[in-house]
Amino acid sequence: MQHRAVGRGRRRGPAVPGALRWWDHFAPLESLQDATFAGFTRGGGPPVEYTVYNPNEQRQALQLAFGSRQLPDVFSLGGLSVPVPLLREQGWFSPLATADAIRAGLPPGIVTDGVHSFGGELYSFPIFSPRQYETLVWFNRDLLARAGLDPESPPASWDDLRAAARAVQRSGVASGIVLPLQFPDRLAAFVLELAQTAGFPGTRTGDLDGIDLTTGEYRFHDEAFLAAIEFLLSFARDDTMFLASTALDARSARVRWAAEGGAFFLDGPYNVGVLAEKFPEVVGKLGVGPIPTPDGLPPVLTRPPTSGTFYVSSQSDAVDDASALLELLVSDEYQRGLAGAMDQPPLDLGVVAGSDAHPTYKRCIEMFTEQVFVGPAGTARNPRVAQVHAAMTPVEPGLGEIVQGIASGQITDVRGRLRQLSDESAAAREAAIGEVGGVSAEDWAFPGWRRGEDYAA
Repeated sequence: MQHRAVGRGRRRGPAVPGALRWWDHFAPLESLQDATFAGFTRGGGPPVEYTVYNPNEQRQALQLAFGSRQLPDVFSLGGLSVPVPLLREQGWFSPLATADAIRAGLPPGIVTDGVHSFGGELYSFPIFSPRQYETLVWFNRDLLARAGLDPESPPASWDDLRAAARAVQRSGVASGIVLPLQFPDRLAAFVLELAQTAGFPGTRTGDLDGIDLTTGEYRFHDEAFLAAIEFLLSFARDDTMFLASTALDARSARVRWAAEGGAFFLDGPYNVGVLAEKFPEVVGKLGVGPIPTPDGLPPVLTRPPTSGTFYVSSQSDAVDDASALLELLVSDEYQRGLAGAMDQPPLDLGVVAGSDAHPTYKRCIEMFTEQVFVGPAGTARNPRVAQVHAAMTPVEPGLGEIVQGIASGQITDVRGRLRQLSDESAAAREAAIGEVGGVSAEDWAFPGWRRGEDYAA
């Protein structure tokens, strides 16, 4: 028996005595999670109270729950951007009680010390592949056709996408594009990925954001970042952006786009999974293309090894049961279920082609297989890097908030503000290195890394 709460975390039905409480932000996985939890209960496990959050709202809910000692038994990190090592030091997590069984079900090399395990104890593991990105170009095929554009030839370059958005806007059928400008984390992801297409030698996600992998230096002020932000915000200057975009987060932006508020929408592969669940009438109109590049050439992106997905709370009285439930997530059945759920790509990308996933999702996986390469993780080479990130004082405002400030006109010296972000990030790292010891800035440099290749230490 599962009691699901969606959106702001309101439960549907009363609490169940003895139930495991599970919070996550993966809306496309609701049906898969329901089936997994039901099988767990049929097999003798306790029932599961299941809550699905908006990522922005889950961040606040987790912080409040931790402070009041009401964390759920199992949770994802949602919009919580605090480094995992710091959360562990603060006492958020319990090590997994079924670690040996979970490790046996994972592909070799997936578990990384300082990312998933600490001091030899396993705290989490990935269920998704690192070969993915969030700046796919989704479009409504009907709107493109009505605007005189060819849905079979989605825009490949930055100029092509701007021109296509202008064509849609001029046709009067809809706005050119809908963007989630109220969600700074998603804006940062867009800029970090677009900067890679403009040649920045970096990666995207977490502790390597803004770092030149060849030197280990923070370079948010690189020309590629300036170009990426210029492109992302050009739709407002072109007057092709859905007017309410400044007030939209990722989910509300998707709702407006699904209602034909705009022809184009930047989002990850899970977009089709959400639409199939919430707006099935839109799915037949979907098209998707790769992240656009400055010159229209095929993109090349780098992502580090995938971090853990779910964690067992240190406040849980049911660590054994919670760990046994997580053990189900490394099974072949669950990986096939992930493909069918159409959220982030499963660890085993090979299960997608033969699944019943929508053709646009399969197309996303094909693109990721060709375009995304696995980069380095600093903690794999020197585990003390994780301690540095745990000790670093977060730099605020971050990249996403700075993009919002540029969009609103509050920040006019874009290059200067990005250089300040680089300098402040470097200073925060140096201060943490001095506190931790046994680390140097060179631990963030990977001279053996090559763009367009999987990294091997």
